[in-house]
Amino acid sequence: MRYLSISLFSLFLSLMLLQGCGGGGGDSDSPNTSVDTTYTGSTAEATVDASNAKDLSTGAASGTQQAVASDAVSGVAMRPQGSPTTKLSELAPRIAQWIDQLSSPNAARTTDLTAEICDAGGRAVADTNEAETEGSITFTDCAMSDMEGGTVVINGTVTFNANTSGDSLNMVFRVTVTYIGESQAINMTLACSNISTSAIACSITSDFAGIDGRIYRIEDLSVNGNEISGFYVSMTFYDPDHGRVDVITTQPLTYACPTAVPGSGMLNISGSSDTFATASFDSCGSYTVSVNGVGTTYNW
Repeated sequence: MRYLSISLFSLFLSLMLLQGCGGGGGDSDSPNTSVDTTYTGSTAEATVDASNAKDLSTGAASGTQQAVASDAVSGVAMRPQGSPTTKLSELAPRIAQWIDQLSSPNAARTTDLTAEICDAGGRAVADTNEAETEGSITFTDCAMSDMEGGTVVINGTVTFNANTSGDSLNMVFRVTVTYIGESQAINMTLACSNISTSAIACSITSDFAGIDGRIYRIEDLSVNGNEISGFYVSMTFYDPDHGRVDVITTQPLTYACPTAVPGSGMLNISGSSDTFATASFDSCGSYTVSVNGVGTTYNW
């Protein structure tokens, strides 16, 4: 269950961190927000077969873990959750109102958002340009509590550009999110048009470094569930060598492992010409990939 915060800046933050995230897992005392994780690989639809199923499964496992961490951030300010499109539609009028306030004579060029966002410690400060149409929000150990009693910590900077005449909003952010013992470097670009109307349309793209060190991309992300019962994730996933596939969870994913891998659960990975594979996460140490009814077990 999720609630809708009355804080406009919290809503703005939620829109930025709706879904998708990137970077490697693992505990980190010094967040890394400068790693270049720009995806430059194939965008063609992949044909899933025995030669690429292991790569696709490994990358998709990374993508689901990243997705869960990012969804936790959006959950701080919004409940209940519908679909990503529903989230954006509910937030759009408030975002448009905030943009209008930027152009008012009394709008502050530097605003301390700590009390609005960082309810569990740290700082968040927003700065705008002279025309007050673009700016950034800088997070320093900004800790936010969620409804399950956990804490999400954000470090880094989000930049934004608003076009009031075009009714559009573009955001690029490079932040590190720490949640459930893992630190994730998020590299996401979000572009929305018609943000003050019910016809809002957004394009969300997230690039990240996976468990195996390769750079991946995820889009069209949806996350449901919780840490106790497990998570259901669906997404469009891009592998740099093999291309684009659709990924859905068929058995809930859990993340109690010391490394950033699922400890249980199952994914279905589908590509062109009705080709598909399944990835079953047997334990923190191994997973099984099946193609055409033939399964092979691998160690992480």
